[in-house]
Amino acid sequence: MSGAARAVPGRWELPALRLWHAALAGGFLVAWLTADEDTYRMHVFAGYWVLIAVALRLGLATVGTRQGPLALTRPGRSRLMIWMGGVLMTMVGVAALSGVIADGKSAFEDVHEGLSNAALWLIPAHAALVAWVFQGKRLRDKVIGAARVSAVPMLLLAGLVLAVPAQAADPARDAILAGYAKAAKAADPGFGGFSAARGESIYRARNTVNADYPSCATCHTDDPTQPGRHAKTGREIAPAAVSANPKRFTDAEKVEERFNRDCKTVLGRECSARDRGDFIAFLSSK
Repeated sequence: MSGAARAVPGRWELPALRLWHAALAGGFLVAWLTADEDTYRMHVFAGYWVLIAVALRLGLATVGTRQGPLALTRPGRSRLMIWMGGVLMTMVGVAALSGVIADGKSAFEDVHEGLSNAALWLIPAHAALVAWVFQGKRLRDKVIGAARVSAVPMLLLAGLVLAVPAQAADPARDAILAGYAKAAKAADPGFGGFSAARGESIYRARNTVNADYPSCATCHTDDPTQPGRHAKTGREIAPAAVSANPKRFTDAEKVEERFNRDCKTVLGRECSARDRGDFIAFLSSK
């Protein structure tokens, strides 16, 4: 193809770019919504889909015209848009790649989660930048004016948001246990506290409800300080014991979600507040 021909954008390029955006966004959304053991295979599929989409974007740039929408850089295009697109695509690709690594090495799970969260926040930032560039001076003047007024409070708020998680690991677990203790006391006025021994009984109890998961130890091993492996997907699981995995039982939403799911799956019943506190007490003692 001659240089002159390549300078004229093809009619197919803009639809191709829109389809690519839909494929990447759809894959990322599915991966985000299926980040759980029950839907893990779909999560893995979506992750590979995202990786392929990122690679495809680079390929499309080589077959598109220099002045067309598929070009990664072109004269007249905002440098900020170019940088934001590059950063977003890189972050999404690295997040997906870290998921591939985490699939075999559970130590990378936190890295994968952090990169995925960062990529998630970059998406609305990218959309805002598109509006910033294409909606003209009026929008920019409004945003700049608002930013001048709110810059200091926003910086202070960001500092608080960043500071809180670093200090909240143990207090967060204590708060979860306090909530379970309150619920257990309400259910049984004679409740005298949680028991690591009872928690160990739950951990090691065997059942016939689900042949794939006869006990907690099936996936987490008899020694909860060691990495486990999911009985169905084969994915490595970080140690269940708090001593080996200090982040265990520090996210109240995840704790509730997993108790609600796993008690039914493994024990064939709901876990009471006392059961949950006992279980945490056992794994906190290991």
